[in-house]
Amino acid sequence: MFLFYKEMWRRKDLYRIFMNKQCEQHTIRGQVLDVGSGIAMASYHRFLRKEMDIVVECLDLGFENSNAKKINLEADFLPQANESMDTVLLFNVLEHLYNYQFVLSEAKRVLKPGGKLIGATPFLVAYHPDPHDFWRYTKDALEKIFKKAGFNDIQIISFGYGPMCASFSQMEVILPRIFKIILLPIFLLCDWIIIKLKPKMNKDKFPLGLFFVVK
Repeated sequence: MFLFYKEMWRRKDLYRIFMNKQCEQHTIRGQVLDVGSGIAMASYHRFLRKEMDIVVECLDLGFENSNAKKINLEADFLPQANESMDTVLLFNVLEHLYNYQFVLSEAKRVLKPGGKLIGATPFLVAYHPDPHDFWRYTKDALEKIFKKAGFNDIQIISFGYGPMCASFSQMEVILPRIFKIILLPIFLLCDWIIIKLKPKMNKDKFPLGLFFVVK
């Protein structure tokens, strides 16, 4: 619970907390390309395991006062050479791209043989244009999309907890931070009881998002 309190105090929503918690189980290595990285180094970098001497390069649409290189992810080829990257990160990007196939084909092109594409996309979260919001993917859809893009060894993991946490994630935008901290343990406990009674009412049934690791 301490992690939840700590991250909520940092103004992270429940989706981001569960996503970052999933990041703790994965390692990035070598030359790392963070696609759609945003204005600053995103919070998931605090949770991903890192091998020594990694080099992280960021790409995004471009923002004022940003170190990220400006790029249109639906139309511009990635500036990296073929088979030059060990890891590509794609967190919270796919839902914002109508032509998502293009960035996936580019990610595959720049990855070395055996390299990993790691990322996440939301499911039970509110509409959030940046500048657009097009899609919500299921596990089945992502698996077909990655296979079509030429990836294999596909892992897609639901994150969240149960129906109460899914409900909480819709409510929290209107709640003061202190109320969220007070209410969250109650919702987590309710989900624990629900899942004990009905095991299928879990994060696979009510995912806040989907985490993927593909090669």
